[in-house]
Amino acid sequence: MDNSSRLNFELEINNDDMQSLQDVFCKSNDMYIMCIGKNLGKITSFSGSKPEEDFVDSNFSPELRREIVDSFVDGSAENIVERYGTNDYLMYRGVAIRGSEGELMGAWLCFGVDRTQLPIEVRLDSSIRLTTKDSFDKSISLIETLTKYYFAEKFKSHLLRQKLMKEKDVEHEITYKLKKNEIMTDILRLMESENSFSKISEDILKESGRYLDCTHTALLQIDSSGIGVDMISEWCADGSKALISCFQEVPLVELPFMNGKPYTISSDASLPEAFEIFFIKYGIKAAIFLPINVNDSAAMYLCFFSIGEERKWSVDDLRFANDIKRIIHTVLVKKITTNSLASSYNALEAILQNAGYGVVVADLAHHQILYTNDTFKIMFENEVDRLAIEEIIFDERYTLPELNGYSANGSGKWFDISIDSLKWVDGRDVRMITFYDITDLRIYQKKVEKQAQEDILTGLYNRQACEKDISLEFHVAKKLDTKFAVLMIDLDDFASVNEGLGYKIGDDLLEYVAHSINDISYIHGKCYRVGGDEFAVLIDHENYENLDLIIKRIMNLFDNPWRLNDQDYYCTMSMGCVKAPADLEDSTDILTRLNIAVHGAKNKGKNRFEFYSPKSEAVMAEKVKMDQAMRKAVEDDCKEFEVYFQPIMEFINGLPQCCGSEALVRWNSSEYGMVMPDKFISQAEQMRLINAIGEHVLLEAAKACKHWNDFGHPEYKVNVNLSVVQLSQNDFIEKLKNVLEVTSINPRNLTLEVTESLAINDMEWMVKILKAIRELGCRVALDDFGTGYSSLNHIRSMPIDTIKIDKAFVSEMDSDHFSEAFVKTISELADSLDVDVCVEGVEMDKQVDMIGKFSVNLAQGFFFDKPLSRGEFEKKYL
Repeated sequence: MDNSSRLNFELEINNDDMQSLQDVFCKSNDMYIMCIGKNLGKITSFSGSKPEEDFVDSNFSPELRREIVDSFVDGSAENIVERYGTNDYLMYRGVAIRGSEGELMGAWLCFGVDRTQLPIEVRLDSSIRLTTKDSFDKSISLIETLTKYYFAEKFKSHLLRQKLMKEKDVEHEITYKLKKNEIMTDILRLMESENSFSKISEDILKESGRYLDCTHTALLQIDSSGIGVDMISEWCADGSKALISCFQEVPLVELPFMNGKPYTISSDASLPEAFEIFFIKYGIKAAIFLPINVNDSAAMYLCFFSIGEERKWSVDDLRFANDIKRIIHTVLVKKITTNSLASSYNALEAILQNAGYGVVVADLAHHQILYTNDTFKIMFENEVDRLAIEEIIFDERYTLPELNGYSANGSGKWFDISIDSLKWVDGRDVRMITFYDITDLRIYQKKVEKQAQEDILTGLYNRQACEKDISLEFHVAKKLDTKFAVLMIDLDDFASVNEGLGYKIGDDLLEYVAHSINDISYIHGKCYRVGGDEFAVLIDHENYENLDLIIKRIMNLFDNPWRLNDQDYYCTMSMGCVKAPADLEDSTDILTRLNIAVHGAKNKGKNRFEFYSPKSEAVMAEKVKMDQAMRKAVEDDCKEFEVYFQPIMEFINGLPQCCGSEALVRWNSSEYGMVMPDKFISQAEQMRLINAIGEHVLLEAAKACKHWNDFGHPEYKVNVNLSVVQLSQNDFIEKLKNVLEVTSINPRNLTLEVTESLAINDMEWMVKILKAIRELGCRVALDDFGTGYSSLNHIRSMPIDTIKIDKAFVSEMDSDHFSEAFVKTISELADSLDVDVCVEGVEMDKQVDMIGKFSVNLAQGFFFDKPLSRGEFEKKYL
């Protein structure tokens, strides 16, 4: 069950039944229990009097409650945990509430007072319930049993409702596509009508208004004086008052949207003053304003109004409205110029090329295909599918209005096929066949595949697997009261190996080191590559007694040269070790202390081994304090994490113009002040807080960009950086879909940035996730390009739209011939791959002059502007 399903389920169980069950159970068993949801917090309120509640709160701390909930592990068979307090007569238990797949949904927190252990000198309020340990344990067992049966039924009902909802969504999607196809077919027919532009536009406004379910659609035209505006055509829904009489000779200055820019304004949008005055005057709640250009100027505006009714426009609404704008523009140009065959055909082709579905027009009488758009060609690139589909195109038996669920065996895709008859531009009878790709609808129940757990270069398990195994071992060691250890090995001066001997030798060395460590007795299968030249080794509780021997054998490996390419190479390493559990709380603490130990070895001259030293407690204490502050900030809906926007410039005719921005997070901590990303992002990733922070940044950035798009800058895009932790979540694509739906942003205006080193670490998985992102319509940028390994060997296979060259190369272009040649080479490579190039860190005039020589179309840096708050950015660039 994914996070959203888990949250929906928690909402369903948050009812009076749970409270009633708790009240009766507490009273009949002389104990205190409360229900906690993993995502929603407290589900039930306290069962008892105020003195009783005060007593429980004073003896059952929030920290202990959190410890109990956090001790449960998804998929584990353990459903009951026991904890101890400072007094023997106080009893603490936790009972897990699990989902259908063993995932933790919440827990019962149980508290009892053992009267047989109660000291004589302790006097409790008469209202306090007393029990015995035997009765308390029996009650806990009963709670576990009741919980399993109760929630099993709840899960069945919940999953059934989810299944029905998904089936309804699929049915709704198919109905929506069919309706849109019918409307567009009718409107396309109007293009060839011999009626006047006024009559054709009235019919188009009528059909499109009904489809969008708005109250008014209209065409506004600037009069010959250039200072007044008239409504020349209108459709209004039944019961709505016409506006056409009110929109005659309206001064142009009173219409804030008629400035050549498109606007998409939903009811929840924050309106500038001029728009607010206009909306209030005519009772408008939401509107779409689209300019229709003739001879490079906005001669008309196509308007969709929702008057008196709240309305939030969707991305599909906006796409449909733009399709209608293009059709009206085509009709207008056709009427203004000529009614020639070529003009009509070109206009129709321009419209259908921009459609999101495949279109074929065929002459059955002459067995001739007259037209196919590019989308159709892409859909049926497979020769087997193309031959099969031709049978449908020319077979007159296929006359049903729609063929649902056609399976293309060659590509494995699924399509809905709509067939209709109409008059072609030259008057002949033709058949138009429309193809909708419904593959995603067919596989919507399929879960996102789990991210690969192996490092592609060495074959070892990667960092994600390492953290998971440490967490499991930590849980086992705590339960069995045993110890284990983790080693961190960091190769000394590895960068010099790459630079001096080449990346191929560097990669060979990493492979040999990995295999040599993994082949040591007691280690096999417990060695991980956790960074570029970093390895971790888990010494589990069964092999803990061999720790010293294992350390000695690893160090002996580096006493001898490594045989690479028929030559001997010496490479040393720095190694740190942490023994656990000790006083540690979780795997995050282990990894933190492990880094401190490795850095200690590095600082003492490298080529040595260090145990974690308690002398570093001061450093640890400060880190824990900051971690707590960060966790609190995340729990407070990430309000302290502010999104700043650094403008991205596009060179048009050699001049830089703002085309959007990169979203950058800042932590405006109430305790530490403004904290920059390099001080907290890495730790947020280790603490798994980066998911919440990243979702917050993604949502806020998309909201901001949607506002810019709606208010005159539909070309503005926003770039958002993604962490490997975010991308490794199975539900990331679902969360991205939710952001697109909530904000209604055009997906093409949202660019997600991934780092080169992240991509190289697991290329197969990265290609898969990036393809999924692009299938949603979003763009992908490869950030910090040039700082990873084997860049040119992988760039061809990655589905990206933009390459961002790291600022290190830009800052040294004027003094380093390699940097200059690198930027030139990559810009030419990007040009051949048809992707954009953005240079980062531009700070001086001479850098701008130099990049002007290359095929670079995008740039950002302090030369143009610093990162700005949203208000500052909009004041300057909106």
